[in-house]
Amino acid sequence: MRYKVGDRVRVRRWETMEKQYKVTKYGDIDISGIPFDKKRKPFCGQVVTIKKVADGQYRIKEDDGYWFWIDEMFEGYAFKFGEVAEFSNNGERWMKRIYVGYADGYDHPYICVYSEDEYKFKKLENFCYTMAMVMWKYARPIPKKHTITIDGVEIKVSDEDYQALKEKLLSLIHISEP
Repeated sequence: MRYKVGDRVRVRRWETMEKQYKVTKYGDIDISGIPFDKKRKPFCGQVVTIKKVADGQYRIKEDDGYWFWIDEMFEGYAFKFGEVAEFSNNGERWMKRIYVGYADGYDHPYICVYSEDEYKFKKLENFCYTMAMVMWKYARPIPKKHTITIDGVEIKVSDEDYQALKEKLLSLIHISEP
């Protein structure tokens, strides 16, 4: 699974999925045997929030968890204007930059200011004229780091490892999260 609870993602455009996958006789898009119901069309191109991840599927907040969603239904992560994230054109070398927009339908849709200096960015009213902008193909949130202290020793772990450890500990002591 590519995304986790709380991630903001953009739903793929209907036309893009229609070109890539087969359309059923009912007008739905068949994504590898999983129907993308035409009733979901209003979500296409929109930013949604992952509400739940289970059994290889996602549930989103915006439809109150009604439909299940899979990776192929999303274009990628979505960010807020001015948010710092990591961007790449090859998926290997990642650069920290400030997100300023999304160009729907482009091969390199993420538009960023060529800077990671948030303070300077927030102080400039006409940043378009003073900072170079670059378009990127891939984007991802900056990985969160957690610090766990065991017997006075601080250990830094990734968000993924932290969540897995938390789930395991909660299952061992039979407590569910609130």
